[in-house]
Amino acid sequence: MLASIHEKFSSLVHRHKDTVSEAVETAQEATIPVASKNWDFSITFVGGKDVPRGDILSSDPFLEAYLGNPEDPYTLSFITGVHWNTLNPVWDAKWELLNVTDETELELYIKDKDKMKEDTPLGKAVLVLGAKLEGSQEHTLDIVRPDGHVHGQVMVHTTGTRSYGKSTTLSKATTAGPVRYSRHTSYAAGVLTENRNLEFYAYRLRLYHLFDIFGTDVSEYNGWNKEYSAAQKIFAENLEGSQIRQALHNQHGYLYRHGRSTVYNAVANGTELGELLHGDRLKKNPEQDLKMVVFTYSIVPKGMYFSETGAAFFQDFMSKHAMHANRATEVIFSGEFRIFQDAHNHDDWTLMIDNNSGTYSPRKEDLPKVRKLFETNFPGLTVIGLDHEDPTLKEIRAETKRIEAETAARQKQRFSLFGSMGSKSEEPSSPQEI
Repeated sequence: MLASIHEKFSSLVHRHKDTVSEAVETAQEATIPVASKNWDFSITFVGGKDVPRGDILSSDPFLEAYLGNPEDPYTLSFITGVHWNTLNPVWDAKWELLNVTDETELELYIKDKDKMKEDTPLGKAVLVLGAKLEGSQEHTLDIVRPDGHVHGQVMVHTTGTRSYGKSTTLSKATTAGPVRYSRHTSYAAGVLTENRNLEFYAYRLRLYHLFDIFGTDVSEYNGWNKEYSAAQKIFAENLEGSQIRQALHNQHGYLYRHGRSTVYNAVANGTELGELLHGDRLKKNPEQDLKMVVFTYSIVPKGMYFSETGAAFFQDFMSKHAMHANRATEVIFSGEFRIFQDAHNHDDWTLMIDNNSGTYSPRKEDLPKVRKLFETNFPGLTVIGLDHEDPTLKEIRAETKRIEAETAARQKQRFSLFGSMGSKSEEPSSPQEI
């Protein structure tokens, strides 16, 4: 049975590659234009010096950058990781910008991460991009606190060159990434999933080009499925619905909380994405079948939230997708995905992503947009988008569930991580149940 499933994986991958080869050849024949009057920038947010205190003695500082109005959803933005209990953070975070108009302001906001409440603004700095920053330069910028006083500095390194090649074909400024991520560790969830390191990871990817591809009109996103019984309970305007939504919010907050074990970094292409999600696994067991490892995801305007599906861990969740989406009434997209190396194509990484979400039931017509989103964010990644009703996907999913069931059966004890916060759902009856 498993050998047959692998053949179907291979067939899907090669079917996809046949459909895109013509488009790639056509694109390669296009004429590359000459340099323009705009600018491409590689920006490294090096760190801060003597940043304002957010607490009594210190801060947990991070930086947000905006190429324009922070209130505009189309504004390009960037966020560093958090450095804990320091007034001299070293972020060393790189951002690549393309086709930037001369004299464009880059607004930098330094904030203090608060685990239990809203983050505290510490101050702001501004860097003007354009011709004056041609070449490689170091910048030390004053931090202006919300009260108007100057306190501390931000160090930034820039490399500016004239826009050239494909960058000149852009109608506005954009980013070449890399995609920033945060990896959040839950040790209690690691116990439930029998992870030998007692660690369970939840990830957030800050995907670029979301609004360029899907727009900003929330009414065009995928709302919760009003024909799905579990979703009806979650979003019901009554006491039970309110309690379930609060439980999902608590679960989301637990898995995605920031702390000293949180890892912040970036991935620039498909290979780095594959290594992020499977690198440790392959070191321990190079022969492990990555095609059987399933991730559940939700994409919302703030990014993509996901973790391994983990049947045993998620058995008490009313909806995994609503939890990842932090009880949102609509998502840009949601479902499941697998990422694996294609042995028939130089071990390149392949992402097989679907819309298998009962809570939101994303439209299959949007799958080409999802494919474009990942191909744009992760160069070199082969992306296959499948509808949850695809016959081959159903067979693959059935085999995966069989393996998950065998794993769950080996557990000696079952208990709920969120027993006091969540409520059990009814036994799934549909292939879309989550």
